[in-house]
Amino acid sequence: MAAKRIISCVCTVFLLQFGAAHADEAELGSITFPNSGAAGAQTAFLSGVKALHSFQFGEARIAFEEAQSIDPEFALAYWGQAMSDNHPLWAQQDVAAATSALNELAPTFEGRLASASGEKEKAFMTAVETLYFSADDKLERDFAYSEHMAGMHERWPDDHEISVFYALSLLGTVRRGDQGFRRQALAASISQGIFAQNESHPGAAHFIIHSFDDPDHAILALPAAQVYAGIAPAAAHALHMPSHIFVQLGMWQRVVDSNIEAYAAAVAGIKKYGFAEGREDFHTLSWLAYAYLMLGENEQAAEKLVLAVEAVERNPGSKNVYDGYLGMRGRHMIETGQWEDVDLDAADSPAGANANWVSVVGMSAAHRGDMNTANAAVERLQVLGALADAAGKSYDAKQIAILEKEVIAVTKLAAGDNDGAVIAAREAAEMELRDMQAPSGPPVPMKPAVELYADVLLAANRPAEAQVAYQRSLQRIPLRTPSVRGLEISAAKANGH
Repeated sequence: MAAKRIISCVCTVFLLQFGAAHADEAELGSITFPNSGAAGAQTAFLSGVKALHSFQFGEARIAFEEAQSIDPEFALAYWGQAMSDNHPLWAQQDVAAATSALNELAPTFEGRLASASGEKEKAFMTAVETLYFSADDKLERDFAYSEHMAGMHERWPDDHEISVFYALSLLGTVRRGDQGFRRQALAASISQGIFAQNESHPGAAHFIIHSFDDPDHAILALPAAQVYAGIAPAAAHALHMPSHIFVQLGMWQRVVDSNIEAYAAAVAGIKKYGFAEGREDFHTLSWLAYAYLMLGENEQAAEKLVLAVEAVERNPGSKNVYDGYLGMRGRHMIETGQWEDVDLDAADSPAGANANWVSVVGMSAAHRGDMNTANAAVERLQVLGALADAAGKSYDAKQIAILEKEVIAVTKLAAGDNDGAVIAAREAAEMELRDMQAPSGPPVPMKPAVELYADVLLAANRPAEAQVAYQRSLQRIPLRTPSVRGLEISAAKANGH
């Protein structure tokens, strides 16, 4: 332990030179987390936990490392650092980084458990061990971890931190395409109970939003969405998350306002801590551009696309940045109808292997009368769908199949084959309704299949059927501007106007 204390002194000097590694506590919310750490480590530790609650994983790691430098024997500081390497709602873990963090405390689980003080802290250490090492399969580990947190919640039902981590663990077992709402409902009820007792708890507000992030339940999260940004204004993700509910409710100006602030905070965090671009910054930038498109403010959206181009130029070789840019560019083309003359890239290139972008290339080609490129895009999507299916990514494969049908529908419509276009668009819409979850943000596929079906029906001079399809699309994506406009046009035509 002597060597560890020497290292900790060096780390302390570095952190002091680096500046305050954690945000002011008032800027991340308010929690209570009694623990055995040294008094001097409490501010950093609590900041780390609150950063975890707002998915500020990089900032959380820095704060927990600071707590370790102050108290090298503080077991929960190592627990927290390992927790920062788990991104529960994205099914992502960095097992190697978490292992390294835990091994700094002790090289074995038995040693780490012995370092923890009291039954509750030992239970937290067992929880993180379960999260990373209980099984080979990530989903199995997530369920095992959630079961462990359920036991902790049952044993200490009044402990808000245990309860909120249990709520998050439930959400962490949900995967795309899962049926039912039981886990989300339980997570919401737990989070709402905490929120009722502590309206400044960042995790409670955050996980209420995630639990109700769908068009059927979003209205239940509006109270939390309206205050979460004020609870944790130092967290870019906290500034962004209310827009998940605002999108579901079609509150486009609120989406813009949320993501202007969130994007600025994300960029500031990148500059302050040296984080890589392409995560929270692009997430918020893409939502901001989409909201501007829904408001019809296309020039504002185009300005955000320029920022994306500049980010690509700054980060050559970054898949996250490039994929984010392709998504924004493709969405801009779809929503504005400004179809560009773009080639279908090679199958082994980042753009050529991006199914969403390939679908945009195909639709753009069809609109411009380039049927060779449109048909090549359909063939590419068939290959990408087969690859996804072979890799066990069934949800992705279904989504790509919808994209394929969409490009076929647009191509047939452009060729004057209205009946063929209607058939392909209807198949895409039926697949979307049957196989895809309602989007929790800007839609993917970027052109909602049910809306496309309505567009095709309208173009085929079948306005009464189009009216019904637009209504169905708006049930899935409330107040989406193209569907609202389409509904107005189809209703007028159906009524002979």
